[in-house]
Amino acid sequence: QQLSQYTQYVFNHFSVNPAVAGAKNCIDLRLGYRQQWTGLEGAPTTGWLSLHGTLRPKGKPFQANKHGIGVFMETDNAGNWGYTRFLLAYAYHIQMSRDYFISMGAFGGFEQVKFDVGNAVTMNPDDPALDGKASVMLVPEITPGIWAYSKVMWAGMSIHQIVGNAYKGIGTESRLARQVMLSGGYKYRLAKKTALIPSTLLKFSKGAPMAVDINAMVEYDRKLAVGVGVRPGDAVTFLLKFGFMQYFQLGYSYDVTTSKLRVGSSNTHEIILAITPCGKESASRRAINCPAFD
Repeated sequence: QQLSQYTQYVFNHFSVNPAVAGAKNCIDLRLGYRQQWTGLEGAPTTGWLSLHGTLRPKGKPFQANKHGIGVFMETDNAGNWGYTRFLLAYAYHIQMSRDYFISMGAFGGFEQVKFDVGNAVTMNPDDPALDGKASVMLVPEITPGIWAYSKVMWAGMSIHQIVGNAYKGIGTESRLARQVMLSGGYKYRLAKKTALIPSTLLKFSKGAPMAVDINAMVEYDRKLAVGVGVRPGDAVTFLLKFGFMQYFQLGYSYDVTTSKLRVGSSNTHEIILAITPCGKESASRRAINCPAFD
């Protein structure tokens, strides 16, 4: 698991695709923590922070096309492996029509990979794979992405770890695997304040089967949302999101493990706090303050 697993990808899209940077018309700050397979020794734990927003010329509150910038920081530990990422993002958003945008962007930064040699167990104590460094810095780390979105839909593609850096000094022929992520979703209006939001996230990586996430959430008045999902062969998921104090949102998900790992572990918890100080949408500005993937 070189990349972190997120159940609430709809509530954490910037971690999936750098082209999301600046999609809102305000600063977007998110903090998150995930404890996967609770009780299993060496199970993945992840913590992250993301921040992004729009660059706007002074005196011009709205522009058809805009620039987005952001930063994403993450630490992920699984077994003897640990990953720390620091990524900067840039995206350019083009208004295709009144309510539809398309953006292109990229992450660029570095990643530190750590391996706990002291706790590694092998059949051969002189295994040459353990005769190396405890950590190594990988530069550059680049992830391009493209994103289309509106008030009612989104679709995007990103390619993570596109450089395929080698871990020089850790292991024998270890390297990052390129991973393609496709995501999409749609907001169906059920009533004036109620909407159904089905979505999916597909992940492709060489040497591994395709990973699929399918979620569906019911949202009320953009303040409360509940949902269920499935990750075939891995888990059934339950999601909850609610807004409070005007600019704050809290998301929580609970994964019920369905794979054989359920015998040796409990389930998975993930929590996200979002702070988005956006004002009310102004029709005269024709801006998408609250996209479907908020």
